[in-house]
Amino acid sequence: MTEIQRALFTLLTEVDDICRRHGITYFLHENSALEAVQKNHMGEERLNAEVIMRVPELLRFMEAFEQEKPDGRSLESWLNEPRFGNFGCRYVNDNTLYLDLPNCHHYTHYGLAVTISVLRDFPSNRIRSKLATVKETGFEMTFAEGKREVNRKNEFYEKLTRAKMKSPGERLRFTQDMFDEFCKTYDNPDAERCFSKYFRTERHHYYRSWFDEPQMTTLEGREFPVPKEQYFISLYGRGYMKRRLSGRRLTSYVIVDTEIPYKEYMRQIDSFALPLDEYVRHREAYIRKQQEGQPLVDTIKHYWDLLFRTGDRFDLYEHYAPIKDELVRLRRQGRHDELKALLAPYREKLMKNYKLGLGLCFDPEILDIMLEELRREGREDLAAQIRTMIPPEHMEPIVIKGYDDE
Repeated sequence: MTEIQRALFTLLTEVDDICRRHGITYFLHENSALEAVQKNHMGEERLNAEVIMRVPELLRFMEAFEQEKPDGRSLESWLNEPRFGNFGCRYVNDNTLYLDLPNCHHYTHYGLAVTISVLRDFPSNRIRSKLATVKETGFEMTFAEGKREVNRKNEFYEKLTRAKMKSPGERLRFTQDMFDEFCKTYDNPDAERCFSKYFRTERHHYYRSWFDEPQMTTLEGREFPVPKEQYFISLYGRGYMKRRLSGRRLTSYVIVDTEIPYKEYMRQIDSFALPLDEYVRHREAYIRKQQEGQPLVDTIKHYWDLLFRTGDRFDLYEHYAPIKDELVRLRRQGRHDELKALLAPYREKLMKNYKLGLGLCFDPEILDIMLEELRREGREDLAAQIRTMIPPEHMEPIVIKGYDDE
């Protein structure tokens, strides 16, 4: 596992331990569930882990967290942070840094975390359900930047909500009241159907029976609960075992470190007297400029690679020209161990250039010997790729000229 994977897996096991100790039922959710049943290990580029539980279980988990107060951990939700995006919470490692620039307005505890979503029962009271939808839509439209569906209905919801969130204190009271209201609205033990929802996304609908009994699966050598197979078919289709994992990945827009506490990073930003929103805006502008200039950078790099390949060809020519007859003899006699040892310098430079998308040939006959050795090792595809990467002019003998062109 990478350091990021290890940090996320540690958080996931801590959530699992709390749930086991307190008899709380939960399930791995979405990508975390999918990668567990697909591969039994965490994806190398993944930056988030997800679980899901019903309202009563969420409340018990939050109570258990307050009782245990794990060192270096925070639980972020509408109860303590009005900028938090979802009905649910994040179990955060405060000793790490995870700043997702396009989405950092969804949270303010900028550490790696397990997202705990709520499996919401369909409400028994339609009026209460509608009021909850109005509040959630208005909240999503109001408190953060980003894409939004603009229509008269949503604008009306936003106006209703904005009037109640004029100051930080009012915003926190609003989200606390909304959390309490949602806990009552979306806890319906008699419901046959339920759903989950992230910030500004469509709902995913499920049947409650898919979550009756946890199905155990292995992730990184440890057992975790997942829903029944119908859950995966509903989200990803019948070919879910071959479905490519989505989710947030490491890009230039994500700042992540498993050793730096996010509060220390934020103190450094504050020392520049630069508000976070302004910092994010400047960094995103810088990244865009980098991306716009990347084609030119790639072109320059490619020409440098070509120049260094020319140097590699000359070095190899000088090295192998005196021993070419010996290479041919060893090949003819089938003395492959000795041949492999002599070809080691060529193999090293060959693979270095291959990783840059370049073929490397200084002598066609020695190239054939090298490719034959690769095929003997069962690397036929690699040998074929390297051969197609050789420019035609490099298949001609190297001619060393003096200053007088002789």
